[in-house]
Amino acid sequence: MRSLPFSKPFVLSTKRIGPHNYDLLCLLMGSLLGDATMDKDGNGSRFCFYQESIHQEYLLWLHKTLFDLGYCKPDIPQILTRSGVNGKIRYYCRFKTFTFSSFNWIYDSFYVSSFAPSFDEGAGGGHKPPRNVRRKIVPSFIGEFLSPLALAVWILDDGCKIPNKGIRFSTNAFSLNEVKFLSQIFKEKYNFNTTIHKTGDINQYNIYVTKESTIKLSSIVKPYIHPTMYYKIYNINSKDKG
Repeated sequence: MRSLPFSKPFVLSTKRIGPHNYDLLCLLMGSLLGDATMDKDGNGSRFCFYQESIHQEYLLWLHKTLFDLGYCKPDIPQILTRSGVNGKIRYYCRFKTFTFSSFNWIYDSFYVSSFAPSFDEGAGGGHKPPRNVRRKIVPSFIGEFLSPLALAVWILDDGCKIPNKGIRFSTNAFSLNEVKFLSQIFKEKYNFNTTIHKTGDINQYNIYVTKESTIKLSSIVKPYIHPTMYYKIYNINSKDKG
């Protein structure tokens, strides 16, 4: 029997069943802790990747990695524009994977239903019934996939090196209990020391890896960090890049 044309765009999602490589799963789940999102449509789910244009090289690397593995179209992500705050034009790139039924378990693990207030902006205004929206969460098994590769992708998406201090993970979208859980995994799996800080917004928290633990963190993720984004793990012009 001939092998399935896995990387062709018109293969039904139910025919794309995996199995998926462990490193690939780590990459995808690291990205979900960061900026990536997922869509579920019909019988399958897909990943959606988005970056501001200043990080285009990183997105192109991500696209090439997934294309070479047969997970997305060959079309190179182009720079697009959208209107930002106060009408400011913002430049960004994006792409999506193919839809796989074998991605459904990831979607179902990372997203739960929640209800958001809804307001009728038409004549008369007034409140409408709450909208059912999908909220991203941290699944209980995330520690199994929080490999150095996953950490690197998470840093590339949502990490920030604080000058002469440690690395901050922007975990604003997660609950305090989820942030505490991630901090616990850092300690148990890598012996990283972390602190949790309020962001200033209601119910939003960030994880800070201490300066001492950042030295170890940087060393294990460096092989996976795109060179254009070394500033995410090192101080600019510092001598600690090795």
